[in-house]
Amino acid sequence: MPQINRTLEYRRARFVAPGQNLEELTRQAWGQFPTHLDRGVPRTDRSIVTGMKEQDQRGSGFALHCARYYDRQGVGTIPMAPAAQVDLGERQPDADENFLNADFFALIRGNHVVCLNCGRNGGALRSYLSGLFKKAGMAREAQMFELTRVGNPNALAIIERVGVKSIDMKVDISEATAVELIEVEGGGGFGQIAKRAIGEAFRSLTARDAELRQLRQAEQGTVTVSINVRKGDLSAARDGLDHLAGEIAEDENADGYVINLRDGAVIKPDEVSVKKAVKIEAHANSVSVFQAWDELRTYMEELEENGQLGA
Repeated sequence: MPQINRTLEYRRARFVAPGQNLEELTRQAWGQFPTHLDRGVPRTDRSIVTGMKEQDQRGSGFALHCARYYDRQGVGTIPMAPAAQVDLGERQPDADENFLNADFFALIRGNHVVCLNCGRNGGALRSYLSGLFKKAGMAREAQMFELTRVGNPNALAIIERVGVKSIDMKVDISEATAVELIEVEGGGGFGQIAKRAIGEAFRSLTARDAELRQLRQAEQGTVTVSINVRKGDLSAARDGLDHLAGEIAEDENADGYVINLRDGAVIKPDEVSVKKAVKIEAHANSVSVFQAWDELRTYMEELEENGQLGA
């Protein structure tokens, strides 16, 4: 079977109420439902996410394989007889089956989580577990948590040790994006707050300069704004730039930035999150469950050895 490239991501459960343990809650809720159909949680788009399989990895955590499907929805088929043009066919599921729409894997150890295919911000896993906890009758505070990206402590340590020379932030200059940047209020992470501030500066510039006003009305393109501290400025200003860089680097949704360090090195968004590329054997339209779990366990062990679980 061919092997498929996949990316593992490390996240950490952050509960609104302190003292919660995601692994314990998951084990408790999962244990209340004997079959995968009992563990199904409906979504607002009318799909259903269900816990397919679990593995108790003892001290290494609790591993899950979950899948999403639409009840009675067919799958597309492509005719293989040679033809200039073909129509997409459809095969309906049998009476005792449904077709896989998507799946994801996770290894949960305390509040540490290693994910595979868990969606943006770990949303697929978070939504499913929150719904499962509700179905199991758990308290509301158990359902209220996020799976946050944990900044690579190596990158953050470099910022602290070396210091930041400048931060380059790329901003879309299309008319729609310019309006959004300038007019939106609140919301978003630290990166969005910084971009809104850039948007305000962009508006001030275009109001005074006819050529820049044309730039603002452009239909596509980007402008990169560099934030820096001039040589000889107070150390407090440099500390402020270091703090800004650290906040942006840890922002879950921040992108389009480059942090230029004083020693000439750079930090980019895809170099900050804690993740690992792996190859796993393909199975059906997913990957081998046990190989995926092996990779999750190995990565969790590597994170522990590197001290990143305690960072």
